[in-house]
Amino acid sequence: MDRHKQALWVRVTHRGHCSVLEVGGHLDFVTAPTLTGHVNEAWELSPGPRLVLELSQLTFYDSTALGILANTRQRIQDTATGRLLFAGVPDGLRLLLRRTGLLPRFELRDNVEQAVAELLPSE
Repeated sequence: MDRHKQALWVRVTHRGHCSVLEVGGHLDFVTAPTLTGHVNEAWELSPGPRLVLELSQLTFYDSTALGILANTRQRIQDTATGRLLFAGVPDGLRLLLRRTGLLPRFELRDNVEQAVAELLPSE
């Protein structure tokens, strides 16, 4: 297998008390620890983090991706102050979430700006 095709990249930016993780490339068993590591780093900034996962640049995902998304959502649910929004979810991933019954459990937004505006307090 071509390792280049298996690459996953994550770009993290912070907007106020909100961390945005833009995720692209190939998310599977091999690359999952990369995303998990970035989520854990964002978690260390706040015990009840406000996270946006922007997924529009994912080119491949499998059941491992579903597991990571579901696990991150559960971790957020277990906090009193955390919140997780997903932006730019590819149609194929949205369909996979629907087929597995997970779609209603995820908060999806059209884009990062909409998600961040919802997570940051209005001034």
